[in-house]
Amino acid sequence: MNESLKAKMALAAELLNADGSVTPTADLPAGLLVPESASGFAADVQDALTAETVAHALKLARQQTHLSAAELARRRGVSRGRLSQLENGSVNPTVGTLAEHAGALGYDVTVTLTPRRAGKTIQVDLPQPAQAQ
Repeated sequence: MNESLKAKMALAAELLNADGSVTPTADLPAGLLVPESASGFAADVQDALTAETVAHALKLARQQTHLSAAELARRRGVSRGRLSQLENGSVNPTVGTLAEHAGALGYDVTVTLTPRRAGKTIQVDLPQPAQAQ
């Protein structure tokens, strides 16, 4: 779990009272709140969870292809620091970045939309990024 998500979850735990009610912000000790984005707390948590899930998939794919982080960074033309950010969930990559990363690992990216209620699943394979000549 990345540090941003840990901080948000710690905040949520601090705000929740034993009876299930939420402590009003005005009643909290000074310094307890951590900055959130303009989108708000729920969006921050969702972004962190998404980044965490994508990071896990990227790292697992790299490990299954038996590539070192250094080799994948070289193939992608990115620094090892940037690769680390992608694999530890500290950034939420664009779909394009995700497709390029997967392509460098020999994977394709598939987006699956699953309804919250029983129904039809929509699955779309993303086009493979153009290979450098």
